[in-house]
Amino acid sequence: MTSLLSFIITAATLSISQAAVQPLTGASIINQIHSGAAFSQMGFEVKSFPSNWMIKKPMTDEASTIEIGSDEATSKALLSFRTENVNPKVDLEKYVRQYLRDYNQYGFEVVGLQSLKQNEQNSVVVDLNQKNKATRSRQVFYKKNDKIVMATCLDDFDHFTKTIQTCNNVLNTFRWR
Repeated sequence: MTSLLSFIITAATLSISQAAVQPLTGASIINQIHSGAAFSQMGFEVKSFPSNWMIKKPMTDEASTIEIGSDEATSKALLSFRTENVNPKVDLEKYVRQYLRDYNQYGFEVVGLQSLKQNEQNSVVVDLNQKNKATRSRQVFYKKNDKIVMATCLDDFDHFTKTIQTCNNVLNTFRWR
C-alpha cells in the first residue's frame, strides 16, 4: 500500500512540475519546442530543433500559426508553421500555383518551385527572394486530406544559407499524425 501511495504522489508531482500556472502560457510544456506538443495540436510532428531555438509565437485560438526561431537577440531566423483547411479534393501543386502571382505584389521574386516526395510526404517547395534583397525565404507546403501545412523559413539575405540548412533538418522530420 505504501509503495502504491508513493507511486501516486510521485506521478502527481511529475505531472504538476510540467504544468504551467495557466495552460498555454510560457512555462507550459505545450510551449516547449522540444516537447513537440504544440505541433501535435496542429496534426503533425517535427523534430531535430537546434538547442538554441525556441517558440517565438505560440499558437492561439485566433491563429493556427506557430513561429520558432533562434534565441539570439540579433538573429532574424524564423521558421513558422501555419495550417489551413481546404477541400480534400484540392491538388497541392495547383493550390500553390494559384498564389504564385501574389508573391510579386508583396515584393517577392519566385526563384524556385518544385514538387518533392520525401519520407512518404508529398510537398511543394517555393524559394523566394525579397526584391530589395533584405530577406530570403523558403515555403514548403504539405497536404493531407482537408489540411494544408505551410512551413516558412525566413532570414536576412546574408544569413539565409546557414538558416536554410537548419530549417531543412527540421522539415526533413515532418510527419503527419
